[in-house]
Amino acid sequence: MGEKTESPTPRRLSEARERGQVVRSVEINSAVGMLAAIWLIQGPGRTLAQNLGTMIRQAFTNFSPDKLDVTPTWLQTIFINDLSLVMNPMMQILFGIMILGLVVNLAQSGFVWAGKRQAFDFGRLNPLSGFKRMFSLQGVVNLLKALLKLGIVGWVAYTFLRDNLAAMLELASMDLMASLTKWIGLVVALITRVGGAYLVLAAVDYAYQRWEYMRQMRMSKQEVLDEIKQTEGDPFMRARIRQQQRRMARMRMMAAVPKADVVITNPTHLAVAISYDDKSMKAPRLLAKGAYQIAERIVKIARENNITVTQNIPLARAIYKNVEIDQEIPPDLYVAMAEVLAYVYRLRGKKITETS
Repeated sequence: MGEKTESPTPRRLSEARERGQVVRSVEINSAVGMLAAIWLIQGPGRTLAQNLGTMIRQAFTNFSPDKLDVTPTWLQTIFINDLSLVMNPMMQILFGIMILGLVVNLAQSGFVWAGKRQAFDFGRLNPLSGFKRMFSLQGVVNLLKALLKLGIVGWVAYTFLRDNLAAMLELASMDLMASLTKWIGLVVALITRVGGAYLVLAAVDYAYQRWEYMRQMRMSKQEVLDEIKQTEGDPFMRARIRQQQRRMARMRMMAAVPKADVVITNPTHLAVAISYDDKSMKAPRLLAKGAYQIAERIVKIARENNITVTQNIPLARAIYKNVEIDQEIPPDLYVAMAEVLAYVYRLRGKKITETS
């Protein structure tokens, strides 16, 4: 098929999307999920923890020895109260994770409906194939990327823990609520730093994934030509069809020349055939035009049918350039055209019908 040096066509990319082949980086999902954990810890997560503490305190209070009258109605009330405490923050967490995952995937590749997804290849379960993929160039690249990401993220986490070691040791001497608040602050700061570094790595990984995807989608020159043939038809056939269409158009144009009242020439380079009937036309109409050999044929047909052939270089050029077949001449050529028609009618011994 030749060397794949051409950029992929829109059709090739569209077909790849239909098979589910799109640019997508798992690292971006992980990085955004890590940063979203900050919101979960500080927002709904904190509320959920506080409400769970409230539930535990209420449980010890409700099940005290002086409140042993347990009835179905009482249990139902306790269940509804406890459910209302945890349902709202839990729903915020669940819907937040779902919406965030959807937004991240749509931002990377848009909506993809893999209508032509290929069937599962059982050959991928072959251990030998797995070893080949593991020790291939792509496998080595993936391993190096993983080691690089692990090293950078690990270094960021290590430097943070090293700088905050004294603060973590102070947690043992603090009361429960103060140490818990301090601990949450340290966790949030650590996740923010690690998540930010991981997000930068994820952006670089996405750029690499896109470059690799476009490289794999490259096409050979022959593939591009084959696609053009499939979408637009064989270029040789299209040229042949256009040639036939032009030939038929010229035949129809030449067939209309005998209906002309006058043929105006340049004198040999251009020829235009004009027809005018003051009863059915608002202005003279162009029946045929041509240059060189076609102009000679128009003049020849006109003389064979006793049609007046006259020379008017400016008028012939203006009509040839500005008027299409079966169109009326523009008003700025009326005066020059009237002089030519008057000359023709005088030759025929007719009078011109004056119009206001």
